[in-house]
Amino acid sequence: MNKLILLIFTFCILSLTNVNGAYAAGKVDVVVVGDINHGPMQPSIRAIKEVTSKYGDQINVVWLDLETAEGRQYFDEHGLSAHLNVLIDGHYQFLVNGRKVSFQWFEGTGWTKNDLDSVLSGLLNNSGNVTPLANTEGGGDVFGLIIAFLRLPIILAIGVIVGILYLVRRSRKRKALEKRTKLNGIGK
Repeated sequence: MNKLILLIFTFCILSLTNVNGAYAAGKVDVVVVGDINHGPMQPSIRAIKEVTSKYGDQINVVWLDLETAEGRQYFDEHGLSAHLNVLIDGHYQFLVNGRKVSFQWFEGTGWTKNDLDSVLSGLLNNSGNVTPLANTEGGGDVFGLIIAFLRLPIILAIGVIVGILYLVRRSRKRKALEKRTKLNGIGK
């Protein structure tokens, strides 16, 4: 039982060191899917290429055009409806410095180059200012926002509770041992 409590406590403490996920150890996957060759999308495509080119081999970038079977399949499987979507590690919505950003449609509408740069940099450097949100078409993700803000306090609370339980149990064992020692006449 002590090992289980200690394991849970250790997990909670380690979770605090990386609240946003284990991005620092690996590459970030970026999937750009939509009408990539459509004329009006070209300024947004150039903006994406400009930002992603800064990160070299730290990120994996995949371009999927809706005109291809692969692009259409990915689009449909992920329930997308925007003409251009940028999914970063499977998410197109993020909380960036407390502001919700959705990487859909045109650059400059729901997102900017700076937003994309902030998310990629934040995930790679594990800065804590970027939180992936659940993808929701056409609306706010209230539950995702609540979880994003409460994740750290919840982990802290669990860690504190488990730590207290461990200390209480250890204290009770010590008192029981002292009582047995006195009853047996050992330690006078």
